[in-house]
Amino acid sequence: MRTAGWGRRTVLFVWVLFALFPVYWTLITAFKQQVDIYDGPRFIPFVDFEPTLQAWQTLFGDGGGDFLGKFANSVVFSGVSSLLAVILGGFAAYGLARYRYKYGPYRNDDLSFLIVSQRIMPPIVSVLALYVVFVNLRLLDTAFGMILAYTAMNLPLAVYLLRTFFEAIPVEVEHAAALDGYPQWQRLLRIVFPLAAPGLAAAFLLSFFFAWNDFLFSLMLTFNDAQTLPLYITSLNAQSQPLWWLISAVGLVALVPPAIVTVVLDRFMARQVLIGGMR
Repeated sequence: MRTAGWGRRTVLFVWVLFALFPVYWTLITAFKQQVDIYDGPRFIPFVDFEPTLQAWQTLFGDGGGDFLGKFANSVVFSGVSSLLAVILGGFAAYGLARYRYKYGPYRNDDLSFLIVSQRIMPPIVSVLALYVVFVNLRLLDTAFGMILAYTAMNLPLAVYLLRTFFEAIPVEVEHAAALDGYPQWQRLLRIVFPLAAPGLAAAFLLSFFFAWNDFLFSLMLTFNDAQTLPLYITSLNAQSQPLWWLISAVGLVALVPPAIVTVVLDRFMARQVLIGGMR
């Protein structure tokens, strides 16, 4: 039994090394000079190569305004669009969970599938039509246009996910709140939404990831002012030679906001689940 335990630990340790090595390689590459990258593999700072802050000075120094602007665009577009998708999707999902609809042969399940099918559809199918709409509405390369596009992209997913969470909340809870004199909007904001908080957090997290990693919409709907971080990273690889040290540094910075959102929402969901269990 002891040998089997050590065997599992060894396999797990090897797998962790294998999974984290790309992150380590990106980290050390961000502190390398050009000669250290192209002159054979170098793995250990201060042993194989002398670390330098050249990439970080480029990003956060006097010439880093372009990067900081793209980074701010990604944070704002992803955060605001995810929040809007969760709010609008929450109300739509609540309607599908609590009321019965009939539009010809379509019922609630059919409507739910019809909504999520818009997310299943590859974005390339609709981006050309969206481009034409944005041209006519003068929304190209604008913050409002990108937030609108990302909200529309993530709204079907939010509706589909949140409907399940609302259906799991007993309707008797709302009936009891109604008997206590709570109007409909207070029952939603003070009873239903707090109980569905883990689902709201999960929907926000997925929406944030999809918006943060989007490349196609940023490529087709922006030129300069509203470009996001994925497009900026691609531009670093489209020059005469890839700037691997700079790409690695930007990649590391790009990991920070999703990591922060994940940690914060994970603790929030765990706390809400614990509170819900105590109730």
